[in-house]
Amino acid sequence: MECTVSAMLLAILKKHGVKYICGLPAAQIGLIMDGASRDPDFTYVTTRHEEAAGHMAASISRVTDTMGVCFATVGPGATNIVPGVAAAFADNIPILVITGQNQAAAIDPSIDQLQSGDQLGLFKSITKWNASIHHAERAPELVERALHIARSGRPGPVHLDIPCDVGTQLCSYDLDMIPPYRPQRPTPSRQELQRVVDALAAARKPLLIAGGGVARSGGVDAFRALVETTDMLSMATANGRGVLDPASPNNIGSAGLVSGEVAIEAGQEADLVLAFGCKFSTFTPIHKPPHYPKPKGQKIIQIDIDAECIGKAAPIEIGLVGDARATLEALLEMLDSAGVEYRQDLDWKRAMQRRRRECDEVYRGTAAAEKVVGGTGLLNESAVARLIGDLLPKDAIVAHDGGQAMMWTLSHIQVDSPEKSLFVPGMGHLGFGLPYANAAKLAHPQRPVFCLTGDGGFGMTIQELETAVRYGLNVIVIVFNDSYWGMYKPFGDILDNPDFGTKLTSVDFAKVAQGFGCYAENVTELDKLPAAIKRSIDANKPAVINVGVDYTPHPMDFLWPNIILDGFQFPEVPANKLHAVG
Repeated sequence: MECTVSAMLLAILKKHGVKYICGLPAAQIGLIMDGASRDPDFTYVTTRHEEAAGHMAASISRVTDTMGVCFATVGPGATNIVPGVAAAFADNIPILVITGQNQAAAIDPSIDQLQSGDQLGLFKSITKWNASIHHAERAPELVERALHIARSGRPGPVHLDIPCDVGTQLCSYDLDMIPPYRPQRPTPSRQELQRVVDALAAARKPLLIAGGGVARSGGVDAFRALVETTDMLSMATANGRGVLDPASPNNIGSAGLVSGEVAIEAGQEADLVLAFGCKFSTFTPIHKPPHYPKPKGQKIIQIDIDAECIGKAAPIEIGLVGDARATLEALLEMLDSAGVEYRQDLDWKRAMQRRRRECDEVYRGTAAAEKVVGGTGLLNESAVARLIGDLLPKDAIVAHDGGQAMMWTLSHIQVDSPEKSLFVPGMGHLGFGLPYANAAKLAHPQRPVFCLTGDGGFGMTIQELETAVRYGLNVIVIVFNDSYWGMYKPFGDILDNPDFGTKLTSVDFAKVAQGFGCYAENVTELDKLPAAIKRSIDANKPAVINVGVDYTPHPMDFLWPNIILDGFQFPEVPANKLHAVG
């Protein structure tokens, strides 16, 4: 096959099953845009900001069995797409990032043309691999390499920089030389897995953890089978939401630390922690010194497809390299054939299950009052989140954006499949929600898709309402509007500083959304929300529900000073600055 580098890139993408390409118009890669937009095998979308293209590509990789691709122009386009790429990198999401570039003869080193910059350097720290295609004849090789690296091992973004002249030059390649990508599923040896079997058999207080790697590998059924076979307590990380059966009595929480204090207690009391596809990041309550260090005598087994990840964030007793699903299936076969008898301390297990129920009661209690006691007279975020959880259609896909809003929606909304819960815990990125929701609706037009966000997060990518309207992506955005950078409001209160910068102007997002062509309405009373959601679903256009809420403290807010900001010297909190929900 002989064609331009741009046409060859699209042919290779198609061979590997890529179906969605998102970006913002870029003259330097105009032939790629022209080819993708004309080809019925691609769904081609242009956004209103490059950051949104990065988020949409990541969302596509989350909610489909293909890989998202995004593109941006040279210079400002490349810098604008960085936040979406960085968020994908932090959460191990495979995407291909394509940036246009000035002529090959004008770069490396640059002669400072318009919009020139070191784009390889820009993306180096937020991608698994990146390269510039300097010579047309190497284009097929580099595209194939990029797609393989993105999806092999621990997945992640890759980046190709394409000089505008090279993209128009001819190259030759036999597309059949490399077959379409098939995931590699390495597993530990039977001897290595026997150590896991022995550890499970000996454990008195075992805890199983499902990380994002279980979801990515398609290991939901296998992990649930392990929970059922061993009858052991389990929890999921923020990226592992949806792996656990919400109704299982052995499920003590999905969302890591946001699940409640039971997650911390189980992590501190377990004598065995067996984690699959989990890198023990901030949201996972295992070995978080100085407040929650690994207790003496606890054995941690980490099974991950990336050898470099093992032992990076926690002291590991046994570290095994393997694909989560394949390893789970091999382990289940060995447990079944060995007829293992387990030695669990059932009193401890029942105590943890009781603590799970108590945490649920705490969350329900925070939602009992429609409005925050002593607050502004606006709605209680917990009550709003709980009601939304009750109203969501069973097949809904939900993007959990925002800061304080995210804490509440993750607490009250449980899901039974990973693609139903979209979140970016690696970066904790505000503003990803609407682009993620748009992409989910693009891929699943028949399913209801919601973006739950705060007013701060929504303001960061609100322009993507126009993208939703233009492409008929009928997402429903519910804004928890407290007119604050809510998660940081306590800082201003602690410092008794009204000029700290957390107070925002009260924005009527319903009017803004109507200006974009959306259906929209304001909600100020809790009992009006169900009808508002129904009207939004029936509107047959993108919809925004602007809900006036008061900042509502979350029971797990203490995590920020104890873990994320450990070492930061907080001033003593005045008693009159403490708030409660009741």
